[in-house]
Amino acid sequence: MDERAGQQQQGRPNLHLEKLQHWVKHRKSGQLLVLAVSQLWLSMAVVPFAISVACLNSACCLATALPLGPGALGLLTGTVTLELRRSPRLWKVQAMMIFNIFNMILGFIVAVVEMMKTALGIFSPVYLQLAGLLVMELSAEAFTLGGVLVSAFALFLLSQRKPGCCRSQSLHYQELQEGFSELEEVLGLENGPKVASTGNGTNE
Repeated sequence: MDERAGQQQQGRPNLHLEKLQHWVKHRKSGQLLVLAVSQLWLSMAVVPFAISVACLNSACCLATALPLGPGALGLLTGTVTLELRRSPRLWKVQAMMIFNIFNMILGFIVAVVEMMKTALGIFSPVYLQLAGLLVMELSAEAFTLGGVLVSAFALFLLSQRKPGCCRSQSLHYQELQEGFSELEEVLGLENGPKVASTGNGTNE
């Protein structure tokens, strides 16, 4: 019994790894590649716009370049996604999920803050004199928002590996119902011969 239990425990990680490899290599290979390239491209595109805006607004004070945070995190997330596609591992899936959650939250906050700053200062003399500054700020915000959407799609893609909570509950309830119906059929078959035998005994 102990040997069988040990073999089952050793076989479970291998089974999970085989399912993950099949999911990455065959089912979602193209989507993961597009996802990784999009994350890397968006994170690299937002950097020059954020630095340019910081230099024009506050004499190259990078502390004011808020989109650099989501850009760096998006670069790390895209690298993890590429590594997952190259050699699938369970810990890479967990790392990809964590990085995408933080990237989505941070990117959304930065995008909202930058949009509010742009909306409040759009009629200031600086924006009226430098039209390119407004274009660069809007471009940085667009790329940051794009990173948020890509991270949301990555989380949706990872959620497809297992059924959702509502779906699993409905399947579990359906299995229970089927189990109860089968149990009733078995009990009915067992009680049938007993009733027949008692009827024959009373007739005798």
